[in-house]
Amino acid sequence: MNNTVIIRGLFEFVQQLILIAMAKDLPLKLVVATDSDEFSRYQGLVTASLTCRQFTLAAEVKPDYSQADCLIIGNLVPLATDRDAEGDLRATLPLFRTFVNAAMGAGFNGKLILTGSNDAVLSVLAARFSGVDHQKVLGLGTLAQSRLLEQGLRRQLNVGANDVHAFVVGTAQAHLISWSRSYIGPAPVMTYLANQDTSFGMEEMTAAAEQIDAPAIVTNPTLSVLALVQVLNAFYNQVPFIGTVTNVQESATHQLVGLSSPVLISANGIKRLANLVLSDEEQKEYAEIAAQVRDELDRVEAGEFEQDDDQK
Repeated sequence: MNNTVIIRGLFEFVQQLILIAMAKDLPLKLVVATDSDEFSRYQGLVTASLTCRQFTLAAEVKPDYSQADCLIIGNLVPLATDRDAEGDLRATLPLFRTFVNAAMGAGFNGKLILTGSNDAVLSVLAARFSGVDHQKVLGLGTLAQSRLLEQGLRRQLNVGANDVHAFVVGTAQAHLISWSRSYIGPAPVMTYLANQDTSFGMEEMTAAAEQIDAPAIVTNPTLSVLALVQVLNAFYNQVPFIGTVTNVQESATHQLVGLSSPVLISANGIKRLANLVLSDEEQKEYAEIAAQVRDELDRVEAGEFEQDDDQK
């Protein structure tokens, strides 16, 4: 099995991934695609990785993309301190296009993971730029938020680690909790509101929603790394799971959008096992999020971001 993974991103994110991958001794070869001026920053990590039995690490200015099974693209520019997602996308687009085109031109034909803040838009662009099968393109999307929600509910109700299945869908910035499709044991979460034998009510639901909605969740690199490690375990450690990652899908207007919804993540990539079924109110909100993503894609495709850059 080809387990070579190439990653490109900001040092803090890549460093955290390397440290966790070494601690878990993940069965993969991680190659950092780095610039010559940052090459030396990785040398101590490369030396430390020699203590691992399975995990190997390399830093290369010109990695061989044709030999990689997976390409990870993180944030390519520091995120704006004012959380200006549009400004981040404008600064990212030219670097993203250049990097993806270079990787494809060098023979890459594997799975593509987008871990940056604009993965809803970039997943669609990446699928188009690369020509890679949509089932091999995914973003981390709302996976971290779903994990936080599940663990919060588990602690609140004092149930087992595998007893809660909760889903946050949409995009990292604009998302909704699918309470209608979230379960604790055999019953939907909503049924526990009427159960006086539990301490779970509207106050707890509101607190859970506020934690998921915190803006710092989107820009927390450690949460992203932990979600990424779960995906890598599915790819290379034979631990498939159903999670809310960004996947390329058709909107209600039959146009492509990138949205997080529950899909199966395994060694083959991603697979939609069934269509996402939400309550009427949730479906309306989900469609509104899809329309926002589609609008942003239309602006990108119309060259609006490039025009803005020219006017500066």
